[in-house]
Amino acid sequence: MAKIEEKKLPILNELDKPGITNEEVEDVYARWAKDYDRDIADLNYFAPANNANEVEKALKNKKDALILDAACGTGLCGIELTKRGFHNLHALDGSSEMLEQAKQKGIYKKTMCALLGPNRLDIPDNTYDAVVMSGAVGSGHVYASCLGELIRIVKPGGYVVVDTIFRYSRESGYQGKSWDEIMDDFLMAGRWVTVTRRLAEQSFNAQDGMQYAFQVK
Repeated sequence: MAKIEEKKLPILNELDKPGITNEEVEDVYARWAKDYDRDIADLNYFAPANNANEVEKALKNKKDALILDAACGTGLCGIELTKRGFHNLHALDGSSEMLEQAKQKGIYKKTMCALLGPNRLDIPDNTYDAVVMSGAVGSGHVYASCLGELIRIVKPGGYVVVDTIFRYSRESGYQGKSWDEIMDDFLMAGRWVTVTRRLAEQSFNAQDGMQYAFQVK
C-alpha cells in the first residue's frame, strides 16, 4: 500500500494526550459531534469499511442478522453495514451527542447511550449475531475490560469484530494485562476462537493497527 500522509487536526491532539480520562474524552466528542463526519472524511478512515467487510465475510448472506454497532460514534460503521445489505442494526455509544448524530442517519432500529467497560450492559445474554466496534480502543475510550461483556451479549456461534490503532491502543489494557493478553485469555478459556487477526495498514490517518474477528463459543 502506498504511504498516506498523516493529516493534522487540532482536536486529535486532545485525544492523543497520555492518560486522558473518560470524562475528558466525552467533553471532546460533545464539542466535535456535529463536525465529526466532515472532519473525519479527510483523514482516510478505513476502519469502518474494514470492519464491515469482516462482518460480511463472517455472516455471509445472513442480511437480517441482529448486529450491535458498539461505540458507534456518528454511525460510520453502520453506514458501511447498510451498504452491504445489513439492516437489523442497533447502536451503542457513551457520548449522547455522537449518538444523536448516529440517530439522524436513520439506519438503527435501537440506540443506547452507555459506556463500554467491565460494567454489565442492559442487554440480555446471547442477544446479537455480531458485535462490531470501530476506532474505539484507546486511552479514555474503550479498554480490554469490555471484551467479556461483548462475548456475553453475542450468541454462541456469533462474532465479535473490532480494530485497534497502535498509536491509540497503547493504554487499552486491563488489570495489568495488555489488550492482546486479555484477548488471548478468552482464547485459552475457550470463550471464542480466532477468525481474523492481521495487520491493518494505514486504517486511520496513515496509522497502522490490527484487525480482529472472533467467533464466540
